[in-house]
Amino acid sequence: MQGARAGTALGTVGFAGRDRVDLWSEELRRAVGPAAVSPRDRASFSAQLAVSEQGHLRMVTLDADAHLIRWAAAPAGVRRYPGGGVLAIAVQVSGTSILVQRGRRTCLAPADVAFLLLDHPFSLEFPERGRLHLLLAPRRFLPLSDERVLSGSADEAGRTVAPLLTGLAETMTRLRPGTGTWIAGSLVEALVALAAPQAFPRSTTAGELVAGVRAHVDDRLADPELSPASIAAAHHISVRYLHRLFAQEGTTVGTWIRHRRLEESRRELTRPGPASPTIAAVANRWGFVSASHFSRAFRQTYGMAPHEWRKLHARPH
Repeated sequence: MQGARAGTALGTVGFAGRDRVDLWSEELRRAVGPAAVSPRDRASFSAQLAVSEQGHLRMVTLDADAHLIRWAAAPAGVRRYPGGGVLAIAVQVSGTSILVQRGRRTCLAPADVAFLLLDHPFSLEFPERGRLHLLLAPRRFLPLSDERVLSGSADEAGRTVAPLLTGLAETMTRLRPGTGTWIAGSLVEALVALAAPQAFPRSTTAGELVAGVRAHVDDRLADPELSPASIAAAHHISVRYLHRLFAQEGTTVGTWIRHRRLEESRRELTRPGPASPTIAAVANRWGFVSASHFSRAFRQTYGMAPHEWRKLHARPH
């Protein structure tokens, strides 16, 4: 992620009052994005900021006197993840803070958790001296709608995740390379449960969820954009968990989609009618990216080309 230097710890002690605020603004810009800072007492204001990175994660820890921070525009770091933006998970460590975004006002006490979308303006206020972690990750790591992300509240579920996030903040610089990506995947499952605790009834079993996913796939076979990511988002689960569900069934999500598309294509090729569709039309109808890709997949599965299958199996009309 662009901007701040990983593994750094910076403070305002030793600078004059006005210089402290300017320094704090500059370090916030490097770590999160351009910010307007309004301290309660500019002359005595002091703050510390720590930044560490691992894989796709950035942890920013703010420890500061009473002040208000406004991020009025999308931070520059959003460009790192085109099309998806950056998600921030806030964890209050000490003191209190107030987050405001898109009309939602969230008051955080120690161990509370809240979500922010960094491609939208927001503000963060420390009414008193406080310490807060901001975990920045690609927006795609939490496959939920913006509305559902922002509905994640500081409740008991959040407090169960807070110690994990706090522990990550304290150990980030000591993790082995690549470990951060694995941790991010694990966090997603916990955070989906936090952000969308009512996405599915508690009685929903893995088998019922797989059945729902298969029905979803059947409804969208013709969509070339159908993918594990889109399926996971539609069912408010992580891509990792989706893959795990299908692994328990002895297959993969991609294999199942391909299987169903080929089945429907094969059925259409043998459908009687005065004007049979072209091979390219069949491929396009069932979500294949091209006729050549369809023909290769068909031959690998059925041992012959689509036109050979049609000739052998076409029924008279």
